[in-house]
Amino acid sequence: MGGRSDGRGGGTGDAGPDPAPVTVGGAVIAGGTSRRLGTDKRLVTVDGTALLARTVAVLRPFVTGVQVVVADPADGPLVTGVLHEDAGPLTVTVDARPGVGPAAGLEAALAAAAEPLVLVLATDHPTLVPAVLDLLVARARGSTAAAVALAGPRGAEPFLAVYRRAALPTVRAELDAGTRRMQAVLAALDPELVTEAEWRPLDPDGRTLADVDGPDDLAGSG
Repeated sequence: MGGRSDGRGGGTGDAGPDPAPVTVGGAVIAGGTSRRLGTDKRLVTVDGTALLARTVAVLRPFVTGVQVVVADPADGPLVTGVLHEDAGPLTVTVDARPGVGPAAGLEAALAAAAEPLVLVLATDHPTLVPAVLDLLVARARGSTAAAVALAGPRGAEPFLAVYRRAALPTVRAELDAGTRRMQAVLAALDPELVTEAEWRPLDPDGRTLADVDGPDDLAGSG
């Protein structure tokens, strides 16, 4: 597992100022086909806002810039159309391995990243709690692990995680070897986990873990 910050600041006297925090980029994996939902989940609205736009809006305060990662170059106009009112830095990144799935989206995000850390989210978390993301980013800044992920009842959450850009060779090797499940790719990085005991006080109902796979998942998302 990666190391954790000891929480000590620069102090006083001759210690000098604290070093600048490690910069973090953001990536939203938005290349899914939404077969189970029956419609493009990126465009599904919750409280009047498309899921993709909601995710980008919650992510933006924690990162220097956002990538939206898609599987099809033709989706670029869709992304810019959904986010046309957002003036913040945004790029559209396209998977280099069409049809492989979300693990290829992670590979593309790390390959295009300008920052040493990348906070990676799926597009279908309608009720992300900012305080949980803040905890996740803080842990990653103080860790040497290749990835720091939120832990839930299903185990490590690969799309509620911060990855080091330097993890790219391992991710690429897993894909080259035929690995497709994101949980397996994340496990290959020996992630540090932010346990439920740590994040639940910030999100007692576990709203951050909620995702949208089928129509029933939209109930109570507002």
